[in-house]
Amino acid sequence: MVPARIEGMGVDPGNGNLIVMLKAENDLLLPVVIGALETQNIMVHLSGEKPPRPLGPDLFYNTLELLGVKVLRLEIVELKDGTFYGRLVLEQRGLEYEIDCRPSDGIALAIRAGAPILIAEQVLEQAGIKESQLTRQGEPPKA
Repeated sequence: MVPARIEGMGVDPGNGNLIVMLKAENDLLLPVVIGALETQNIMVHLSGEKPPRPLGPDLFYNTLELLGVKVLRLEIVELKDGTFYGRLVLEQRGLEYEIDCRPSDGIALAIRAGAPILIAEQVLEQAGIKESQLTRQGEPPKA
C-alpha cells in the first residue's frame, strides 16, 4: 500500500467527469471519477467551510466518534471493470474492522478524521499516471 494525498479536484476536459486527483508518495497520480455530491462533500471540508447542517460524511463521522470508533485509514484496493473499490479500516476497543466503501465516500470521511489514504500498488500499476502524461486544456499532449 502506498500513502497518497489529495492533489486536486476538477473536471476531466476530455469527457466532463468530475475527478479527485490523488498523488501517491511514489509520485504517480490516480484520477478517480466521483459524483457531484461526493465532490461537494470533499470540497466543503477542504475549503474549511462550515455548512449550517451536517453533510452526510459529517453525520457519519460524528456518529462514529460518539460510539468511540476511530477511522484508521482508507484503502483503495482494487480496480475492476473501470470501477475503484475501497475499504475503510475502523478501530474500536482494540479491534479493527474493514468496511467496503466507494473511494469517494471514504475520502470524504478520511479527510474529516485526518486518516491516511492508501492505494494498493496493483491499482497504481493499472491506473496510475505520471504528471508528465497530463495535458492542460488547449495544450498539445506532451511527448
